[in-house]
Amino acid sequence: MKNSKVLHGFAVLAVALFLVGCDKETTLQTGLEERQANLIMATLLDNGISCHKAPGEEGTWTVLVDESNFAQAVNLLEQQGLPRRAFQGIAEVFKKTGMISSPSEERIRFMDALAQDLSRTISQIEGVVDARVHVVLPENDPFARNTLPSSAAVAIRARWDSDISDLVPSIKGLVQNAIEGLSYEKIMVTVFRDSPPKKK
Repeated sequence: MKNSKVLHGFAVLAVALFLVGCDKETTLQTGLEERQANLIMATLLDNGISCHKAPGEEGTWTVLVDESNFAQAVNLLEQQGLPRRAFQGIAEVFKKTGMISSPSEERIRFMDALAQDLSRTISQIEGVVDARVHVVLPENDPFARNTLPSSAAVAIRARWDSDISDLVPSIKGLVQNAIEGLSYEKIMVTVFRDSPPKKK
């Protein structure tokens, strides 16, 4: 009987020590699509950070980590460009808000949709963390002798350990083929590489 009480005491003590040693969980990211949540979890687990996901509101997901790993997880996701920025496609941007849209409104929506589609495509390239495309399509007078050329600027944020300079000509070609009347020389691509992670 005495041994049973001693064993029970040890069991209670072990459970108490285990609970004390467990870190409190905190929300790392919320409102995620399941694919984004899975990608974040895979990145965290590959880097030795334990985590799990939980259902959120309206079909979204939440990723949780231990409080002790929160800062490390935030820095890691920032380096990896996660979660990925949500892009709107042409169909979403071109939704009409009223019965009639002015030519200027249609033109602005078209340029924004085109830029977002190109940004999304370039962001999927290996080594690219994020990309933004800015398109300029001058509204030239068809009867004017001198017209302004179309142009595009591409800003790319690349991983610190990725060199995508060899891909710049292909990226310029992609943008050129997507925009009617755009010449190769009028496309500027600028690549910014992330700083390497700080050594512990």
